Amino acid sequence: SGASTGVYEALELRDKADEYMGKGVLKAVGNVNSIIAPALLGLDPTQQKKIDDLMVQDLDGTKNEWGWSKSKLGANAVLGVSMAVARAGAAAKKVPLYQHIADLAGNTKLILPVPAFNIINGGSHAGNALAMQEFMILPTGASSFSEALKMGSEVYHNLKSIIKKKYGQDAVNVGDEGGFAPAIQSNAEALNLVNKAIEAAGYTGK
Repeated sequence: SGASTGVYEALELRDKADEYMGKGVLKAVGNVNSIIAPALLGLDPTQQKKIDDLMVQDLDGTKNEWGWSKSKLGANAVLGVSMAVARAGAAAKKVPLYQHIADLAGNTKLILPVPAFNIINGGSHAGNALAMQEFMILPTGASSFSEALKMGSEVYHNLKSIIKKKYGQDAVNVGDEGGFAPAIQSNAEALNLVNKAIEAAGYTGK
């Protein structure tokens, strides 16, 4: 779903009616209430894979050349229920959701991930000429999550100042993903702006 949909993505179900510009999801909601819910009542919510397989392979059962497509019930219906099952499973075990997901993945080492910051938008997410859809930074040199968050925020705001000074006030409008979408013409130009912002924030090499 979204502005850019890849060929490998599962297929969401939209109503394609006049309401909500064709983006309504009443059919998907109906599938949750009338097909998925009755089949899942009474199952153990800690058995995530069993329930996901039941929804994808048995209740939906649609395939395309890339695999299970979820086009009958809608990937938006299946995913929403899958996420609800994960929360129910965590509640049943009386553990936080992240712990439950780690258990399902067999992950015994729990650490906060490095945050990724989407700071310049291109492609279908912006109105500029950039071929690349997202320019992101990851503060891998930070010693903690809070420091990484600070670094990313400061680079973002320095980038805003640099873009505004070079291209004008209207160039700091943001794209679909929250990154800036200045009217620049090349990926190299975007990367140069990112490097300047990192340098201005004092985080070169981090």
